[in-house]
Amino acid sequence: MAGLTAHGGTFTFQGFTAAITGLSVETPTAEVVDMTPSSASASTVVMVPTGAWSGGSISVDYIRLSSTGDPQGIVKLAGQLTFSSAGYSVSRRCILQSASTEARFGDLVRGSLRFVLTDYQGT
Repeated sequence: MAGLTAHGGTFTFQGFTAAITGLSVETPTAEVVDMTPSSASASTVVMVPTGAWSGGSISVDYIRLSSTGDPQGIVKLAGQLTFSSAGYSVSRRCILQSASTEARFGDLVRGSLRFVLTDYQGT
């Protein structure tokens, strides 16, 4: 099964590229509306999908590469988020919602980014 791996997997967003150490995807939820007729019994509820979606996010844990800058400067920007691994890539339009960085003496610079999906299309 093809997929992203922590070994050799990278992502790019607004010129920021880093190695992936963890990835979490929260699928958007379908919006529904209550279309229960007023003549229905009290125990009847008719919920209908509107076709719209809400929410949805991608959280990425990463190891910063020496050639990239600080992701704090690209928070609030929209753009293409691309994940790549050997023989596989996926790209989504997102907004970078938040960024955190952790640096310890004698260790790699690590961090987490949280993206909000803007191009989800359910089937």
